[in-house]
Amino acid sequence: MSTVAVLEGSGTTGSTTTSALLAACLPEGHPVVLAECDPSGGDLASWAQLRDSPGWSTAVASGDRSWDGLQTHLQQLPSGLNVLVAPTHTTQAHVVTREAAKRFGPLLRSMSDITVIADCGRMTGEVPSWALVADFVLLVVRQASSSEGATVARVDRAGECLDALRAARLTVGVVVIGARPYSPVELAAAVHADVFAVLPEDAAGAALAAGAWTIGRGAARSPLARAARPVSERLVAVLSGIGSGVPVSRDAGAEAIG
Repeated sequence: MSTVAVLEGSGTTGSTTTSALLAACLPEGHPVVLAECDPSGGDLASWAQLRDSPGWSTAVASGDRSWDGLQTHLQQLPSGLNVLVAPTHTTQAHVVTREAAKRFGPLLRSMSDITVIADCGRMTGEVPSWALVADFVLLVVRQASSSEGATVARVDRAGECLDALRAARLTVGVVVIGARPYSPVELAAAVHADVFAVLPEDAAGAALAAGAWTIGRGAARSPLARAARPVSERLVAVLSGIGSGVPVSRDAGAEAIG
């Protein structure tokens, strides 16, 4: 099983929607679990009208540390995507997600037939526990299209996150949301890291995905969903050792933006 941690720096939003889209857009034949691993608390249960449990809380409380046992704590989004929900309250989520990484992280990395997309939320200090046990980390950076200054501030904070992730010897790629004001090449140079993918700033598409938690009913035709599919395919290639986290070209970035 390959684990991909998705997180964002201070000032940026979009890790949960990005995680859900990448998980939903993985090619057929690649079973996937979307895991809420945000120590500040989970949103999936309330947004998708799921129950608070089962989820990570019941998995951690259980004595069963096997994959068969973990499957009993899964729920499904309206799209059919399997999810592991986190507690909504920060104090409880912080403890539960950390303990879940300790107890289940090694198990998941030892398996090879399922991909886990771990939404780690905002990185404000220490490296999230699930990033430490992930095979690959995606750092989301959202540009402020109307403000170069705001974008520079977000990029600076992303750079601080990257320094910490590199110090932990993690393999990292940057996912940029938005085509302006800077190109992927300029952003890569600014953070000294590969730009793994560029996704469009598509508020309507994000609302469709976050509202129904499904790829369908209009969401599949949105610019955001169309851009996410090749990113998920590339992610599979990287995890399979076929591709690599090389920077996207200017042409590739423009194509993804549509």
